[in-house]
Amino acid sequence: MNSATTTQTFADETITADIVARTVCLHPGRENRRTLWHSAKAANARKAGQ
Repeated sequence: MNSATTTQTFADETITADIVARTVCLHPGRENRRTLWHSAKAANARKAGQ
């Protein structure tokens, strides 16, 4: 999956938990999922404000 495909895939998500789940599936060895959660939540807030 290239970065353009990944960006489009995540652009379709509107729920923070779904973004986190997809990212963990792509990167199962990710150690700090809390920062991932906060990043996904902030991204959704930015999308909602547009």
